[in-house]
Amino acid sequence: MQISSNTNNYQELNARQQFVTNPVMPEPEPKYGNKEVYEASQGNLIRNNDDEIVLTPQGQNNIDNKKADNTAEQTAAEQAQKDAQRENATDYLAHKSMQSQVEIYLAVVTDGKVDIGNDKTPSIIESLRDVQKQNNAVEAYATYQENQKNTDSLNYL
Repeated sequence: MQISSNTNNYQELNARQQFVTNPVMPEPEPKYGNKEVYEASQGNLIRNNDDEIVLTPQGQNNIDNKKADNTAEQTAAEQAQKDAQRENATDYLAHKSMQSQVEIYLAVVTDGKVDIGNDKTPSIIESLRDVQKQNNAVEAYATYQENQKNTDSLNYL
């Protein structure tokens, strides 16, 4: 029978055991009152009766205003991007028009077909024509509405 020269776990635990003379207790987290919470959050938070932190009406209003500002900024950025794309398309058409001005003139004079040489140009021209048609329709409807108001006001006199 062989006897192990290694000590068992119990003996090893006893050999390594160290006694703590002064245990260090963690300091309790300080309790903040309504005034401290309100001031730290700049008027956005307060502690309720159940000792929970909740939003004040002003805090909710501040959050709503911030969301509205972010939405307005995003909308403005999207509109600026659309305007830049529209401007690029217009500049492209103006450049192509200048390049092919003689070709267009000859085609009109001879009643021939215009060969601009780029597949994108007709689609850009068509989209700009569609926008122009929409603008004309809106303007016509506004004029119609104005005329209706004037006609109605004359009928009551």
